[in-house]
Amino acid sequence: MNDKKEQRKAIKERLSHMIKEERKEFSARIADKLLSHPFYLQARRLFIYCSTEEEADTHFIIERALSEGKSVFLPRIEGGNMAPVPYRAGDTLKKGVYGIEEPQGAPYFGEIDLAVIPLLGYDASRARLGRGKGYYDRFLSSFKGKSIALAFSVQALPKVEVERTDVRPDLILTEKEEI
Repeated sequence: MNDKKEQRKAIKERLSHMIKEERKEFSARIADKLLSHPFYLQARRLFIYCSTEEEADTHFIIERALSEGKSVFLPRIEGGNMAPVPYRAGDTLKKGVYGIEEPQGAPYFGEIDLAVIPLLGYDASRARLGRGKGYYDRFLSSFKGKSIALAFSVQALPKVEVERTDVRPDLILTEKEEI
């Protein structure tokens, strides 16, 4: 199963079989690992995605980072790229082009210490299978900080075919392991 389209379909199928309680429990385990990781603890500026129903939940992580005084930036699609936009508790989010909650306001062009990113699938070499639009790869290609991808272990693949433009995260955290 090397074709990325087939891999995406297989992962979506696996994710659809996860029950809500399992998703909630695994998300809490993943959040605990992230919140105690040195990359997170040392970060003052955090770029993190707003999770969708099928992804590891990031809402608690966002709230926690804000309560700890960290600067939080959420992604917003602008043309063919993704821009980090400052987010504060209570800010209004609006559904973007892919139905994902996005912040309003001006993009941030300063330094970011840690990017927490989603993925659809991954393998043991930290190769990341995204949704196929390349937004995170383009973002990470010029990103200077550390990056951590969050995933459920059911999203593991034997091998993700890597293209020249694909960027591996520094770390992948699942409810079971750190890769």
